Amino acid sequence: MIDIGLLRNETTRNTAIQALEKRGTSLEVIHTLLELDEQWRELADNVEQLRAKKNEASKEIMKASAEHKSMILSDMKKVDAEQESLTKALATLSHERDIAWSKIPNIPLSDVQAGGENDAIEIATSDAQVPSASTTPKSYTHLMGSRIDMERGSKVAGARFTYLSGDLARLELGIASYVMDMLSKQGFTQVIPPILLNQQAMSGMGYLDQAGDEVYKTQDDLYLVGTSEQSLGAMHMNEILDGKTLPLRYASFTPCFRREAGSHGKDVKGILRLHQFDKVEMFSITTPEKSEEEHQFLLAQQRAIMDSLELPYRVIRLAAGDLGGPSAKTYDIETWIPSEQKYRETHSTSNTTDYQSRRLNIRYKTEEGTQKVHMLNGTAVALSRLLIALIENHQQADGSVQLPACLHQYLPFQKLAPAVE
Repeated sequence: MIDIGLLRNETTRNTAIQALEKRGTSLEVIHTLLELDEQWRELADNVEQLRAKKNEASKEIMKASAEHKSMILSDMKKVDAEQESLTKALATLSHERDIAWSKIPNIPLSDVQAGGENDAIEIATSDAQVPSASTTPKSYTHLMGSRIDMERGSKVAGARFTYLSGDLARLELGIASYVMDMLSKQGFTQVIPPILLNQQAMSGMGYLDQAGDEVYKTQDDLYLVGTSEQSLGAMHMNEILDGKTLPLRYASFTPCFRREAGSHGKDVKGILRLHQFDKVEMFSITTPEKSEEEHQFLLAQQRAIMDSLELPYRVIRLAAGDLGGPSAKTYDIETWIPSEQKYRETHSTSNTTDYQSRRLNIRYKTEEGTQKVHMLNGTAVALSRLLIALIENHQQADGSVQLPACLHQYLPFQKLAPAVE
């Protein structure tokens, strides 16, 4: 959740509202929250006044005469009844306020431009060159043949599931090992987290409000993670961290599950958009004054991985209207896909500032007390999408795929063999 104080304070209210309007948040939603918040504060003050009145009465009873004591106790019964009634009303109002509060996305940072999906700004490109268009590139499905088996995946699980087999399956594990090693050398702690989360954890990460229809829910009221960011962020829920230990950097390798409810008709063939895929995720917890620096650090790790894999890409900064609900700023890496002759998103890194930590109640100690941490996430590799880019960009004339040198020590082969006709 955002810091509601920014909307309460007259000196910051207009700036906050204008920033939210950049991402398409309606004034009606903001005003609803402010009205409920004003009612909540007034009612909370009334409850506190009754509590103070009871405390004063308790002190007075100790020195009152028997007759006066009886009068005080009689009055307190009325106060008790009023306090009980107001406390119930406060709980209801608090719930309504929280619902309205959760509908407000994070406030974009000042350098995030207004606009939507078509208003992203390119900020960098790779040294690797886009392959020459002098020859017609083959698609990854053609190059891999039966090693990508969507038909059998659909038979046992439905659309958007697949079997990967042979050297392609081995390659996925090799890439994951390489990337985890690379991140470990950069100070990331390797984590194998739960892939099922309870409602408090998943809601705290901010994905049930704006993207709840994308999440798989089990019969035990647990949620399958759509990215291990959700597990990593909730790991320190309700904790106070030592500020001297920050930043905390985690890297995890997990399967991820997404219903892709909003993508009907998009990328229905192949492995670009699956319901289940594997991913290495980066996650950082840091202080507010260091979060922009940490964001650039995560982006640098993504670029280093892509450079080592010798893949052509560009880095874009998303416009405010294209941000996910918890994000205050997001960079995407889009990688060139030869068979499509265009760039496709393969990586994302976001600074969620204190939006998630406020929901999860994660703080750190300072000399003045405690403060909310800032939390950031970044794709290291989303394996299905990375495989597409790797296969197509490194394809050879004979149908084989020459693998980058950085992977050789992680694999018993240096090429993917041509598909068997």
